[in-house]
Amino acid sequence: MRFFSTLIASVLGSFIAVGLVIFVGIMIMTVVVTSSVSINEPSISSESVLVLSLTGPVEEQGTTDPLYDLLDIPQPQGLNRVRAALKSAANDDRIQAVWVKPQGVIAGWSTLLEIRESLEDFKMSGKPLIASSAGDFSMRESDYFLASVADSIFSAPNAFFEFNGFYLGVSFYKGLFDKLNVDPTILKVGSYKGGVEPYSREDMSDENRIQYSEILSNWNNLMTSTVAKARGINQEDVIDLIEMGTIMTTEDAYEHGLLDGLLQTEEIEALLSDLIGSDDDLSTISLAKYSPSAVDQPTNSEGTIGLMTASGTIISGQSNNLNGYLGAGSFQKSMKKFRDDDRVKAVVLRIDSPGGSATASEAMWQSVKETSQKKPVVISMGDLAASGGYWLATAGDTIIASPHTITGSIGVYGVHFSLGRMLETKFGITSDHVSTSEYADMFSGMRPLRPSEQALFQRSLGDTYEKFLHRVSENRNMSIEDVHEVAQGRVWTGNLAFDAGLVDELGNLDDAIRIASDMAGLEEGSYRVKRLPEPETLLDQYLDLFLAHIRSFIESPIETQFRKEARLLEEAIKLQGIPIARMPINIEYR
Repeated sequence: MRFFSTLIASVLGSFIAVGLVIFVGIMIMTVVVTSSVSINEPSISSESVLVLSLTGPVEEQGTTDPLYDLLDIPQPQGLNRVRAALKSAANDDRIQAVWVKPQGVIAGWSTLLEIRESLEDFKMSGKPLIASSAGDFSMRESDYFLASVADSIFSAPNAFFEFNGFYLGVSFYKGLFDKLNVDPTILKVGSYKGGVEPYSREDMSDENRIQYSEILSNWNNLMTSTVAKARGINQEDVIDLIEMGTIMTTEDAYEHGLLDGLLQTEEIEALLSDLIGSDDDLSTISLAKYSPSAVDQPTNSEGTIGLMTASGTIISGQSNNLNGYLGAGSFQKSMKKFRDDDRVKAVVLRIDSPGGSATASEAMWQSVKETSQKKPVVISMGDLAASGGYWLATAGDTIIASPHTITGSIGVYGVHFSLGRMLETKFGITSDHVSTSEYADMFSGMRPLRPSEQALFQRSLGDTYEKFLHRVSENRNMSIEDVHEVAQGRVWTGNLAFDAGLVDELGNLDDAIRIASDMAGLEEGSYRVKRLPEPETLLDQYLDLFLAHIRSFIESPIETQFRKEARLLEEAIKLQGIPIARMPINIEYR
């Protein structure tokens, strides 16, 4: 797999060399712009409309970096910033309305629900809330879910409108391995542990088909019940619209009561001007430029709530945001800062992770447990807190999950890839070795595991699974036998996990912060919230962005998909030969 990385690096190298001078110039210019912006914040008129253009991924923490505007690249959006901006706008006399423009929002349903709940809170201010598609673009289910909370929803005429249900797909690599003569050895503990299936099967097992269907049913019920209530339609009628393929255009959506009008952007702007009583041209401000000053932290606080974000695949070493890796070393360093800071009275750990290395998960567990012995630790589950992510959660005092979180997956598996036959048959490369013992080259990757070696590996996985069960048993006050019944790698939605005793309460991040403050004896409004890890340095952010921008020029969509699959396989190879507590690496859902 390093071959692919080397090849990509070589191709990009020439582009990077040519663009380096330009890049440095942009950096200097942006630093100047950043300094200017920090000193002179954009003025906001007394009749402004806050525009939330929600596009692409919604991260736990976003950035407000002017370089994105300079390069005309969509800025990563943070859930924290969206929610803070809406809370501020509700009490900001300069903001007269909010205009939501969702287009291709990429987020789990827990995140979508938190954004929608913030929009509902804004509506309680009595200010208008309007939603529309972005320009001539269409809406899909996740976009419409957010839009449905608005007073009125508009879209351009003659546009596509996706309202045809949900799917959850998994890519399988067994056929690829067969063609390449790669010999995988796949071992697992837990009948539901679907993380191994992409390497050993060509389709889903019955067990995983059942649990993934339950997840989709949860999301579908959330979508249809919410839309039905918001639009005054029976839920059964909404389900019929989806299942019968009734709606495919904005005209269809308007005819069946999902839209309030088919309007172009200029017409919506005129409508908003009338709503807020403005005689001038509509004054708008974007999320990136709006400073949520109305929700500033108290200046004289009795204490601080530490808010720790744990996002990505769990690995040993350092985190890598660009590749979506959550490093145990980086995590432990941030957790120690909260643990040793006497001003921090409680910690909220926000988990959005599919798991990863079981060893790294245990190391992070130890860090959280050490912190919980000094101050309260409340777990808040985002879209995903499964396998190693749930392992980590068991170190907290209280676990809060959204009803639509994916969690559980209490199981372990291991993979071993033998590349020797591929190298010989495809490239004519052979290998030989000397060793001091029979097992010395067990994980060389040049030959399949012998039966005795598979037994050793399986024993290691069994020990790790037993450790996992004990962690859950201690935290949930359940017997090992009862934990085993709800474990075995099975994935649960938050509401089912609550019924199974795996979480304490159903709620969002605000609920977790409130519970943490109560446990610390802090009254509402008397504490600050401090987030870790801190954002990357400007240089790190710019370099990541520059590489992504260069790559977007030279990659076709097909190449992008191949690169994605190559990265996922590379991740699997990184985890070779160790116990893995992780969901499948390549679930796609929408």
